[in-house]
Amino acid sequence: MAISPFAGSMAALSGCGGDAGPRYDIAAPRVALAWIKNVEYAGLFIAEHLKYYEQEGLTPNFLPGGPNAPMPSVSVAAGNAQLGFENDFRRFMDAVLLGNDLVVIGAQYQRSPGGVVSLAERPILKPEDLIGSRFLGQEGVETIVDATLTLAGLPLDYDFFPAGYSVASLVEGQGDAYSGFAVNQPITLQTEYGLAEGEDFFFTSWADLGLPGYANMLFCKRDFLEAEFDTVVGFLRGTIKGWMYNLANPAFAPQLVVDGPGRDLGLEIEQQTIHNRIQLDYVTSPLTNQKGIFWIDPEEVESNMYPSLRATGRPDLPPVESIFDTRPLEAAHQAIGRTTAMPS
Repeated sequence: MAISPFAGSMAALSGCGGDAGPRYDIAAPRVALAWIKNVEYAGLFIAEHLKYYEQEGLTPNFLPGGPNAPMPSVSVAAGNAQLGFENDFRRFMDAVLLGNDLVVIGAQYQRSPGGVVSLAERPILKPEDLIGSRFLGQEGVETIVDATLTLAGLPLDYDFFPAGYSVASLVEGQGDAYSGFAVNQPITLQTEYGLAEGEDFFFTSWADLGLPGYANMLFCKRDFLEAEFDTVVGFLRGTIKGWMYNLANPAFAPQLVVDGPGRDLGLEIEQQTIHNRIQLDYVTSPLTNQKGIFWIDPEEVESNMYPSLRATGRPDLPPVESIFDTRPLEAAHQAIGRTTAMPS
């Protein structure tokens, strides 16, 4: 099976950066986001607003993502950003497999909020339910469906239809299942269509379908990490403080984002408030309760996440320890002192 179609756009960037071009402006690192400037990045905007980054001597420049923006892995590989948040583990690994020396230093979401949206007439609750379905999704999503069925020992028996980011195609009956995100399309079904989750529609995460994986992984180039380790730790420390504040004060960020970073995006406070409430369940886990938020576990990657990558046609994976580095997390949390307490 071929690797992700995103790989073609990254091939030309493999090996870019490194010693070429000017040195890093470590006081104002450019940070590539995987999506628009909405409440998905609440912790970053809180850290900026409450001057947590300023306390670290940093004024990060957040580069918005979205359908027409370069992918974070492309931006970082090309040297257009020093840090990035990648929401697709498979896409990130494609960049690594093309020879880009990228390293993950934390994960905002302990499990991906990506998954399958389905209606009550034909709910998708387990891999077997995908058999014979008409699946609506964005380009490349079929490789994830294939991996789900392959790992479950099931035939690749479904029809795939390209779809955008609107769930309207599902509501209109163009398919039985739709690839979406817990913090996006389910909210639309509730607020715009008046449907009730668990009754009129269902959201089943890819993790629940057998494909665990981190999302919104914070990463950079290996040479940047080694050359500017203290800068990376400072950015991570400010970010962790911002997310800790958001966990304790979930009503704060939606208004901040609507009035600030997202003011030109037409964001609605109700949607952003629901979004923020939902995503907090993805930020925390038994591991973060023990180690602190943003924590990553290389052993977990090896045992539970790498199998799904191999199932999507990526057999020659690098050693986990070469692309997951917990040193910055350890230093950041040590400096904060209390991983679960509110920062002052």
